[in-house]
Amino acid sequence: MSAMVIGGAVRGGGAAMPVLVRPARARRTSSQPALHLTRRGRAVLVGLALVLVAFAVALGARAAVAAGDGDVRIDRHVVQPGETMWSIAESSRGAGESVQDQVRELVRVNGLSGAHLTAGQELVVPRG
Repeated sequence: MSAMVIGGAVRGGGAAMPVLVRPARARRTSSQPALHLTRRGRAVLVGLALVLVAFAVALGARAAVAAGDGDVRIDRHVVQPGETMWSIAESSRGAGESVQDQVRELVRVNGLSGAHLTAGQELVVPRG
């Protein structure tokens, strides 16, 4: 077996031990990237990008459905004595829409816990 000795030998207890010099670390140049991604890391990044794109598409689709057609008008209505949610829904529902669906929409849009109304209460009424 042969060994390459660079520099002098270190003498200790009786036998000379060779001193091995490690090469100087190569300095990083601007052309070498500071970050090395493995195949798994690239796969994770691509997966995250696909999830973000799917999330953006889902939000866009949801917004398009929520917007519906441009014929929906929003009015403010002050509840008069004797008026019910049913009567307001009946006068404000769209063509082909059931009164029950319009009542649910009025409750949802106005953040009400039920269909109970009081005189003087102001409602947001979608008219379609």
